[in-house]
Amino acid sequence: MQHECILGNHEEKHLNQRRRPESALHPDHARTRSLIGAEHYEYFARLPKRIALPEHGAVVVHAGVMPGVALADQDPYHLLHVQCVDPPSRKSYWPSKAPETHRFWASLWTGPEHVIFGHTVVDRAFVGEHASGIDTGCAHGGRLTALVLPDWRLVSVPSRQPKRELPTRYEIMPPGPRHPGGIRVIS
Repeated sequence: MQHECILGNHEEKHLNQRRRPESALHPDHARTRSLIGAEHYEYFARLPKRIALPEHGAVVVHAGVMPGVALADQDPYHLLHVQCVDPPSRKSYWPSKAPETHRFWASLWTGPEHVIFGHTVVDRAFVGEHASGIDTGCAHGGRLTALVLPDWRLVSVPSRQPKRELPTRYEIMPPGPRHPGGIRVIS
């Protein structure tokens, strides 16, 4: 079995906060910092922000990409944080706070690369035409989902964490013949 890791927004946060005084940190972050050794920070710092899978015409990122921008020109911030956008503006909003004119980035991405992403917790993982979302909330007691290539098959197992209700739950709707695609708040 082959596997690789990419940098996510939480690892980025720990890298950015490692030099802040402990008194300036949220208590949860201070507790986590006490568990992270120098070797972890070194590992986080080496993680790529994207992994190209040219044999599958795909790329793996943590959160997503900015539609209309070539992969080579993507802002690293967007790879770790992008949500709802209204191109050509490069501002991104959480779905629950996005103006009505903004759409979930995956519904606007037209490739050519197929983007495999997480970050936005959804009730059901999906494989769309140009993007596939696989974050089904394992850290919150949901499921751990993988996209198995070259079959493009989703595999999911229950989390070992106790179930916690998320303040907002989303359903991603891939573009289709009768729907432009987008994201819908379901709670």
